[in-house]
Amino acid sequence: MYLNLKNILGSTLLVSIALLSWLWNLRAVEDEPRAAVPMSGPLGYYLSEARIMGTGENGQPLYRIQAGSAEEHPDEGRLVLNDVTVEYQPEHNVPWVLKATRGEIPTDESYLDLIGSVELTTSSEEGLNPTIVRTTQLRLEPLNFVASTNASISIFIGTQRLDAVGMRVDLKTDNLALESNVHGQFLP
Repeated sequence: MYLNLKNILGSTLLVSIALLSWLWNLRAVEDEPRAAVPMSGPLGYYLSEARIMGTGENGQPLYRIQAGSAEEHPDEGRLVLNDVTVEYQPEHNVPWVLKATRGEIPTDESYLDLIGSVELTTSSEEGLNPTIVRTTQLRLEPLNFVASTNASISIFIGTQRLDAVGMRVDLKTDNLALESNVHGQFLP
């Protein structure tokens, strides 16, 4: 190859075009707006194996909520719980334990809605069968020790069964009131 002006200018022109093309492409990539991640609302928190301690008006521990997971939805003003268990502290003499597939607590924490496979169980005393109440939904007012539902319920005491629609339970006094359509048979 001979070094002449035509070959030098041609090579310089090709290298310049390649360099300008590379710089143009680099600038175009930098100028592209980055794709924004759409946000559906304010960010909340997510906890696994959550434990929530509720206190009474005097600030002393009143009840404990355990959940497999808890997820805050601040835009909806609620906390969603999965695999929920609610127990009152022993000094409050509440013989009931509540369990549910799911629960929701509003941000004011005035109640807890339990949803799906809800079960209330009394702690069994020596020689007595525990009382088990099953339903699909239940509202618990933990500060008032009250649980209520308008849904169908089934109550089991040993092998005996009682069905009804709606109930209200005062968990502290162990008083259960059924609302309607009460059916059952107790055999000796």
